[in-house]
Amino acid sequence: MVDTAKAEYVLGKLLNAFLGKTYPYNLPDAVPPQTPQNMPETLILGTREHALFLFCLCYYMRGGIKSHTAAKLLSKLYDNNPLIFLPEKRGSFSPSFVSNALKEVGLGFNADEIGDAWLDNFNRLDVLWGSNPVNIFNGISTYEEACERIQNRGKKKHVVENGFRGFQEKMVSMLTYFLMDAGFIDRWHFPIPIDFHVLRVVFAHEIITSAEPGYNGFYTKEVLAATRQLFLDYCRNHNVDPLRLCDAVWLYSGLMCSLHPGNQSRIEEERKGRKTIVVPMLKWSRRQIRTCNEQACGQCFIRDTCRWCVPSADYYIRGVISLRAERDDPPQIFLFTVLP
Repeated sequence: MVDTAKAEYVLGKLLNAFLGKTYPYNLPDAVPPQTPQNMPETLILGTREHALFLFCLCYYMRGGIKSHTAAKLLSKLYDNNPLIFLPEKRGSFSPSFVSNALKEVGLGFNADEIGDAWLDNFNRLDVLWGSNPVNIFNGISTYEEACERIQNRGKKKHVVENGFRGFQEKMVSMLTYFLMDAGFIDRWHFPIPIDFHVLRVVFAHEIITSAEPGYNGFYTKEVLAATRQLFLDYCRNHNVDPLRLCDAVWLYSGLMCSLHPGNQSRIEEERKGRKTIVVPMLKWSRRQIRTCNEQACGQCFIRDTCRWCVPSADYYIRGVISLRAERDDPPQIFLFTVLP
């Protein structure tokens, strides 16, 4: 169930604050991962190589590693070996060479899987799109058309076919966002990339509710489809730039919601993949109270509609979206509040 009235309220407040650069969007960390300071020192922005770098950055926008960290480490790899990022040079490298190069710069997460997909996708990009991801978007101006060209529907490996390995709906939006933001393709409305941070805002404020969680909580195809449609409709109805809406929602969760101790977790025992036991943090310590009052809930302009704690560890470690508990305010919540 989608509460469109609440979506109008929450998204409108977030977007207005972002465009006005009010707190927390005036903080130094209020920048997306593809910000120029995270790009390779030897990369010339606006070139084909820039577009290829952004294509490869998509591999690390699926969770498991912080986006800014991934961008910086991938930039290190580019500065060390830019030829790895050229599809026409793919014959010079093996999947293991690419995966080892990724590991050497600190990108060990899923390195073997990514190394294999890296060369396979470069083969498709070279054969079908002239070794330039910008060409994928020639002649199209809708998300549906972009999905037809980018979303992977095949199951066989190393076969030239439409779509790219590892690219589903979220990565279609991600690549569109990166290339559009860099000025490679024209603006048109598309659903913002639906990642954990977007889902946390949607569920914490009960913009979307579901009475029947699946085996992975609320991280279901139906919920993801409803969330994509929600953001696409909002952009179309209000003629909103999806790039800025994406920045507003994504940054807010990371800068604000992550500071509430109800969204923080610890691991008591060693990790066991998806069966790892995630334990809520103890609260409220004096430090947590001060942080939440001064930097998070005490300064939050949408706290009146925020109901649930949605921890990131459940998503990144266990692969589920869970509503841990109702969000509680720290003692003396208004002590440091400066908002009206």
